[in-house]
Amino acid sequence: MISNKKQEVRTRSCPDCYICSTKGVMLYRGLQDRLFGAPGRWNLKKCSNPECGLVWVDPMPIEEDIGKMYKTYYTHQDNSSDREDWGIKRFLRYGLKKTWNLFLRVTPIYWERKRLYLMYLGKNKPGRLLEVGCGNGHRLAQYRDLGWRVEGQEVDLKAAKLARQLYNLKIHLGPVEELRIPDATFDAIIMHHVIEHLHHPEMVLAECHRLLRTNGKLVVVTPNFESFGHRRFGADWRGLEPPRHIHIFSCKTVLKIAHEAGFRQCTLWTTAANAQGIAADSLYIQHANRHLVDDGLKPGILIAAILFQIWATIFCFTRKDSGEECVMKAEK
Repeated sequence: MISNKKQEVRTRSCPDCYICSTKGVMLYRGLQDRLFGAPGRWNLKKCSNPECGLVWVDPMPIEEDIGKMYKTYYTHQDNSSDREDWGIKRFLRYGLKKTWNLFLRVTPIYWERKRLYLMYLGKNKPGRLLEVGCGNGHRLAQYRDLGWRVEGQEVDLKAAKLARQLYNLKIHLGPVEELRIPDATFDAIIMHHVIEHLHHPEMVLAECHRLLRTNGKLVVVTPNFESFGHRRFGADWRGLEPPRHIHIFSCKTVLKIAHEAGFRQCTLWTTAANAQGIAADSLYIQHANRHLVDDGLKPGILIAAILFQIWATIFCFTRKDSGEECVMKAEK
């Protein structure tokens, strides 16, 4: 175990792949967190086994210290009020976004975003649902409005407190595998951009398997390492997010850990629905080198992100594995 005072977080060496134990090769070296300001420089390695291809942080923050990397994370923000002053840039952004959003309503992108936001459970009969890594609770509140009986899980005290305050939700605080929830409690469990943050993702998926009732659904969404965006932006791609993204997956690596966790009926695909947002963040990382949340979305970047959304959507039709996010829908 390594103590790095400059990074203010203890780390450990991880030379081998978490899934198949194959030695990793250096993919990116010395990356910084240019969105949320976590300290340190971080390396990413890729499994050299062509049948695997998992990507991970090496050296890796230890579990006890990873919380230090989330001090200014977006799940800590209350976005219920708009504090930005009106100006010419904001006026241009507003006009562009309104026009684009009106256009989107007549395209498949709009409807795919709605399905993705509800984790492809929008047409399912409401039951009891758990969101693992629920953040500030906004998605859970939407499910509750649709008739689901919802509960959330969080390890981040600040995010959990915000979810309770904003939406009056039932939030379990602590690792899901340590909560001692009874077997077969839930009809559905969702994990939106969570498994990439976990040191032991298959343990969490195994716990989800235990918590699901027979025929219960688990839906997982995570950044896709094989995406068009990663090909375009490389080390500046938003999906890398060092050091909070401990592991970065593709569909085949998500499937491997799902099988290890006990899920056998799994359907996987990729989606480009959120390519616009991922491109906008990636462009800020590439060009602005500063915290996105502290700086409004510039009109030029908004236009570039919209164009990227269109191109990534077209590309995903021809390369089914190229969407910005992997989606897995598994049944117990």
